[in-house]
Amino acid sequence: MRRLTRSPRLASPAWLAVLAAMSIAAPARADALADTLAPHVGKTIDVVELGTGRRFVRPLLVGVVQKDDAVTGLRLRAEGHKAVTTVSRSAIAKIVVDRETVHEGQPAGKAFAQLRGRRARETYDRQVEQSMARMEANGVAPWPNLTAEQHAAEVKSLMAFVAELQQRFPRLDVSETHEFLVASDIPAAQFAPFVADLDAMHDFLCDLYGIPTGEPLWKGKCLVVAFLDEADYAALEEGVLKSGLQGTHGVCHQRSDGRVIMACHRGADPAAFAHMLVHETSHGFNHRWMSPQQLPNWLNEGIAEWVGTRVVRNCDQVPLKEARAVAFMRAQGTLGPGFFTAANIQPVQYGMASGMVRMLISRDARKFAEFVRSIKEGTPVEDALQQTFGGSLDDLVRAYGATVGVPHLAREAE
Repeated sequence: MRRLTRSPRLASPAWLAVLAAMSIAAPARADALADTLAPHVGKTIDVVELGTGRRFVRPLLVGVVQKDDAVTGLRLRAEGHKAVTTVSRSAIAKIVVDRETVHEGQPAGKAFAQLRGRRARETYDRQVEQSMARMEANGVAPWPNLTAEQHAAEVKSLMAFVAELQQRFPRLDVSETHEFLVASDIPAAQFAPFVADLDAMHDFLCDLYGIPTGEPLWKGKCLVVAFLDEADYAALEEGVLKSGLQGTHGVCHQRSDGRVIMACHRGADPAAFAHMLVHETSHGFNHRWMSPQQLPNWLNEGIAEWVGTRVVRNCDQVPLKEARAVAFMRAQGTLGPGFFTAANIQPVQYGMASGMVRMLISRDARKFAEFVRSIKEGTPVEDALQQTFGGSLDDLVRAYGATVGVPHLAREAE
């Protein structure tokens, strides 16, 4: 009978040293996570994603739970909530802080829930890969994925620009949200609800386009400069941004390098101001989604108007614009000149644009997101509409005309 003996290799001093090192490796990694998170306790972090797919977006990191020098969980206060939730480390798939993934795990839990969460992540990753392939085929360069250091450098550059603005406009105060850098001389208590609308717009468009909330979209952050007085806004546009757009209520500057700056003044109507903020910053969001490929003006303005009505519920501007548009179409029988081709549609056509967007989204929001995505990938507008909704622009006009009581609506007069 063969006798089992201990391997001399396993008993060697070298192997004992390896085993000793392995025995302390896990606590060392846990300590590293604790050290990484320690400076952020009491602050808002980017994302804590669970294995089920649930995401805590912009949560307050209340504390780090430890046992025997190992991180066992996080205490989080979800955005907009007062209660504190303790999340087990074993349930966490990813932690993102300052645009950097600082932890990825293999979460435990119910098999079905974990499978559903994994499939959702895989579906999104596959969609991104397919979009990248289509952009390459269409000769469209996507926005580059920025590192955490690059995001931080852009925010630092924006802060330096704001410091220069403060030399000229010394009443400007600076504040930040997760997505926005705000410079304003509007009293903070008055401006806070409007800033909340900006974050709501960002999350609303993420949901519409199927972007996991918390994923970085802006280059650093979107800068919003908001003045009490129209004269200061005009001085910014004319003297600093050199836009020649003074006389407007607000404008979103979308630079070719990816930086987005939105400038405005408050005006006398709070609801109109809130709607304008959401409308203009949504242009910046569409600029930054996927690629610099531009949406046609009617679609870009239609999305901005529609999102404004969904975020700012107490503003009646869009219904009034749509009513004026319907009156025009009934009188003329057309959308007016250049609706689908103009670089800037006419004021009366804004109501047509929002009405069309609202109709398409109500028919199928998922297909609408695919329609916009296809354009951003470089597909011609009519081809994208045919692929998603199965019709041409003329079909869209006829369908829209039927919904507003103009059954023979045409693009423009023959």
